Amino acid sequence: MKTRSVLLAVVAGVAPLPARADEKLELRPSLVFGQVWDDNLFSSAEEPEADAVTSLGPGLTLALRGKHFGASLSYSREGQMFARLSSLSTTGAGQSALGTLSYAGAGGLRIDATQAYRSTLNPSQLAPTTGLDLGRRSAWQVSSEESLSLPLGGRTRGSLRYAFVQDEIEGGLSGQTQSAGATLERRSSERTSATLGYTLRRFTFGGSGVTSHVVMAGWTSTLGPRTTLRVAAGPRIASGEPAPEIEVSLRHQLKGGELQAAYGQTEARILGLAGAGSSESATVSFSWDLGRSLRFGLSPGVFRNRAPQTEWTVYRMSSRLAWSIGRSVSIVVSHDFASTRGVVPGNFLHNVYSVRLTVAPPGRPLVAAEAPRRSGATEEEP
Repeated sequence: MKTRSVLLAVVAGVAPLPARADEKLELRPSLVFGQVWDDNLFSSAEEPEADAVTSLGPGLTLALRGKHFGASLSYSREGQMFARLSSLSTTGAGQSALGTLSYAGAGGLRIDATQAYRSTLNPSQLAPTTGLDLGRRSAWQVSSEESLSLPLGGRTRGSLRYAFVQDEIEGGLSGQTQSAGATLERRSSERTSATLGYTLRRFTFGGSGVTSHVVMAGWTSTLGPRTTLRVAAGPRIASGEPAPEIEVSLRHQLKGGELQAAYGQTEARILGLAGAGSSESATVSFSWDLGRSLRFGLSPGVFRNRAPQTEWTVYRMSSRLAWSIGRSVSIVVSHDFASTRGVVPGNFLHNVYSVRLTVAPPGRPLVAAEAPRRSGATEEEP
C-alpha cells in the first residue's frame, strides 16, 4: 500500500500535462535483459555466497516536448531469477518511477522539477557518492528536487534550489535529508566564470537531527580547447564545528576519448546509520572509442567515509565495453570490483561480472536549448 501511494504521489507531482499544438507527445517503451555473476551477494566478510542472476526489466516513458515546456513520466520494473539460490528469485527486485517538469522562458528563465521513487535489493545504488557496498537488502528512496535560475544581467546568473530525500533500508534506520541553497555565477570571459553559493542542510534520523551551513566559492576555467578545470571550496559548520567542503574536477577531451578526474569532501547521511558522516572521494574516469560503435571505459576510485564511532574505506574499479547497434540497441559487458576495509562492515572483496542488453529509443532534452545571446555572454543551461 505504501508503494502504491508513493507512485501515485510521483504522478501527481507532474500532472496535469498541458496539450498545445506546438507540443509533441511521445511514448517510448524499453527493455533491459541482463546476465550477472556475483561472487559475494550479501557483501559478507565471513561467508560470501556466489550465484548467477538473470534479470529482465521492461519500462515505459511518456514525454511531452515543446519549445518552452516539457514533462515526462517514466516507470520501470525489474525481475531476477537465481540459478542456485532459487528462493531469492523475484519479480520485484527493483522498480523506479520518475516525473520531470522543465520550463525555459523568455529572457533565460529556467525552472526544473523532478519527483522520483525507487525501490531496490541493491541499496548501494541509492548512495553512489559514498561508494558503500551494502550487499543485498531491501531498500527504498523517495526524492524531490526543484531549481530556478535566471540571468541577473549580461554576465551574471542566479539560481535557487531545494532537494528532499527520504530513504529506508532493511535492518537500518530510516532518515531524511533536506537542502536549500542559492548560487550566483559571474562570467568574467567566455572561458572563465566564478560562483558564490550558500547551502543549508538538515539531516534527520531516529528522532534526532543535524543542521549544517555551507558557503562555497568556485572557479571554472577552460584551459585550452579541450580541458576544463573547476575548483570550489569553503567552510562547512555543523553543531558549531567547522570542516572543509571541497569540489575539484578536471575534464580533458582526448582524440577519440575523454579523461575525467574528481576529488570531493562533503558530509552525507550514511544509509541505514544514525548521524551524518563525512565522505571523501577521489575518482578517475577514462573512456576511449575503439570503433564507430564500440567504446571502452575504465573508472577507478577511492571512497573514505566516517560516521559516529566507525569509519571505512572502499576501493573500486569498474571497466566496461559498450557496443551500440543502431540508435536503439546497446550491449554492455562490465566488471565491477570493490574492496571494503572497515571495522563495522568488515574487510571483504566483491566482484560483479555482467552482460546487459538494452533496447530503448534515444532520449532527447525535454525543452529546446535557448540560443546564445549576442551580447558576448554565453548562456549556460543549468
